[in-house]
Amino acid sequence: MKTLEKFQEVAKIKFVKHDGDIEIGTLQTADGYELYYITGDIQNLNFENEVYYYQPDFDTIMNVIDENRFNDGELTVACFDIEDYFDEYDMLNWLEGEMDEESFEIFSYDGP
Repeated sequence: MKTLEKFQEVAKIKFVKHDGDIEIGTLQTADGYELYYITGDIQNLNFENEVYYYQPDFDTIMNVIDENRFNDGELTVACFDIEDYFDEYDMLNWLEGEMDEESFEIFSYDGP
Protein backbone atom coordinates (compact mmCIF):
# COMPACT_ATOMS: atom_id res chain seq x y z
CA MET A 1 0.00 0.00 0.00
CA LYS A 2 1.36 3.38 -0.93
CA THR A 3 1.92 6.07 1.66
CA LEU A 4 -0.84 8.32 0.32
CA GLU A 5 -3.39 5.49 0.40
CA LYS A 6 -2.45 4.50 3.95
CA PHE A 7 -2.50 8.14 5.03
CA GLN A 8 -6.04 8.58 3.68
CA GLU A 9 -7.16 5.40 5.46
CA VAL A 10 -5.68 6.24 8.87
CA ALA A 11 -6.47 9.99 8.74
CA LYS A 12 -10.02 9.28 7.52
CA ILE A 13 -9.50 11.60 4.57
CA LYS A 14 -10.59 11.07 1.00
CA PHE A 15 -9.02 13.27 -1.65
CA VAL A 16 -11.49 14.38 -4.31
CA LYS A 17 -11.26 16.63 -7.36
CA HIS A 18 -14.30 18.82 -6.58
CA ASP A 19 -16.77 19.68 -3.83
CA GLY A 20 -14.80 18.51 -0.81
CA ASP A 21 -15.69 19.29 2.78
CA ILE A 22 -12.42 21.25 2.71
CA GLU A 23 -10.64 22.78 -0.27
CA ILE A 24 -6.92 23.54 -0.42
CA GLY A 25 -5.52 25.66 -3.20
CA THR A 26 -4.17 28.95 -4.47
CA LEU A 27 -5.57 32.26 -5.70
CA GLN A 28 -3.87 34.89 -7.83
CA THR A 29 -4.07 38.53 -6.82
CA ALA A 30 -4.62 41.26 -9.41
CA ASP A 31 -0.95 42.25 -9.15
CA GLY A 32 0.38 38.73 -9.70
CA TYR A 33 0.93 37.40 -6.19
CA GLU A 34 -0.13 33.93 -5.16
CA LEU A 35 -2.19 33.41 -2.01
CA TYR A 36 -2.93 30.05 -0.40
CA TYR A 37 -6.21 29.00 1.18
CA ILE A 38 -7.75 26.20 3.19
CA THR A 39 -11.52 26.57 3.40
CA GLY A 40 -14.81 24.79 3.70
CA ASP A 41 -16.54 27.29 1.40
CA ILE A 42 -14.57 28.92 -1.41
CA GLN A 43 -17.55 31.18 -2.24
CA ASN A 44 -17.42 32.73 1.25
CA LEU A 45 -13.69 32.80 1.85
CA ASN A 46 -12.71 34.23 5.24
CA PHE A 47 -9.54 36.19 4.53
CA GLU A 48 -8.61 36.53 8.21
CA ASN A 49 -8.63 32.81 8.99
CA GLU A 50 -8.49 30.86 5.74
CA VAL A 51 -6.02 32.72 3.51
CA TYR A 52 -2.23 32.44 3.86
CA TYR A 53 0.52 34.59 2.39
CA TYR A 54 2.89 31.60 2.49
CA GLN A 55 2.05 28.00 1.68
CA PRO A 56 0.66 26.40 4.86
CA ASP A 57 2.75 23.59 6.28
CA PHE A 58 1.54 20.04 6.86
CA ASP A 59 0.75 20.60 10.56
CA THR A 60 -1.35 23.68 9.79
CA ILE A 61 -3.32 21.76 7.17
CA MET A 62 -3.89 18.82 9.52
CA ASN A 63 -5.08 21.19 12.28
CA VAL A 64 -7.64 22.74 9.93
CA ILE A 65 -8.78 19.28 8.82
CA ASP A 66 -9.19 18.17 12.43
CA GLU A 67 -11.14 21.35 13.29
CA ASN A 68 -13.57 20.66 10.43
CA ARG A 69 -14.13 16.96 11.08
CA PHE A 70 -17.70 15.90 11.82
CA ASN A 71 -18.34 13.11 14.33
CA ASP A 72 -14.96 11.47 13.68
CA GLY A 73 -16.13 10.51 10.19
CA GLU A 74 -14.34 10.61 6.86
CA LEU A 75 -13.63 14.09 5.52
CA THR A 76 -13.36 14.81 1.80
CA VAL A 77 -10.54 17.14 0.80
CA ALA A 78 -10.38 18.82 -2.60
CA CYS A 79 -6.71 19.46 -3.28
CA PHE A 80 -5.47 20.08 -6.78
CA ASP A 81 -1.75 19.57 -6.04
CA ILE A 82 -1.65 16.88 -3.36
CA GLU A 83 2.13 16.46 -3.65
CA ASP A 84 2.66 20.16 -2.93
CA TYR A 85 0.76 20.08 0.36
CA PHE A 86 1.14 16.48 1.54
CA ASP A 87 4.80 15.54 1.38
CA GLU A 88 5.53 11.82 1.73
CA TYR A 89 8.01 12.45 4.55
CA ASP A 90 5.37 14.41 6.53
CA MET A 91 2.73 11.75 5.92
CA LEU A 92 5.10 8.99 7.10
CA ASN A 93 5.95 10.95 10.26
CA TRP A 94 2.26 11.50 10.92
CA LEU A 95 1.47 7.81 10.33
CA GLU A 96 4.26 6.74 12.66
CA GLY A 97 2.71 8.83 15.42
CA GLU A 98 -0.83 7.58 14.78
CA MET A 99 -0.22 3.86 14.22
CA ASP A 100 1.02 1.34 16.74
CA GLU A 101 4.69 0.47 16.28
CA GLU A 102 4.16 -3.04 14.91
CA SER A 103 1.56 -1.95 12.34
CA PHE A 104 3.78 0.90 11.17
CA GLU A 105 6.79 -1.41 10.79
CA ILE A 106 4.74 -3.88 8.73
CA PHE A 107 3.42 -1.06 6.55
CA SER A 108 6.82 0.59 6.03
CA TYR A 109 8.82 -2.62 5.49
CA ASP A 110 10.26 -2.75 1.96
CA GLY A 111 11.26 -6.40 2.06
CA PRO A 112 12.62 -8.45 -0.84
